[in-house]
Amino acid sequence: MAPNWIFDNNLKPFFEILAMFCSCKIDQDDLDTIYSEVKKTDYEKDVWFEYEYSEGLELKVAQDIGSSVIFVDVLADEGLKAKIAVAIEILQIYRLI
Repeated sequence: MAPNWIFDNNLKPFFEILAMFCSCKIDQDDLDTIYSEVKKTDYEKDVWFEYEYSEGLELKVAQDIGSSVIFVDVLADEGLKAKIAVAIEILQIYRLI
């Protein structure tokens, strides 16, 4: 799946939704690490944070500094692609907090 974007305040729901899709658990320690690592990213400089849920789902995210957007690049098996595409579309329209 090509890089796409979500609103930055939807980062937590995005990671939680993807965890649900692959029956993985994500806890507050994971989220704290994710937030810390995402702060070090920069889409314009091609600096991404990579996170692997399982062998069937890998995720890269990078903030667009100066905006409220986080770019996402998801590598998933065919069964997850449609679900993830819908989740991304929702997270581009609504701000889930």
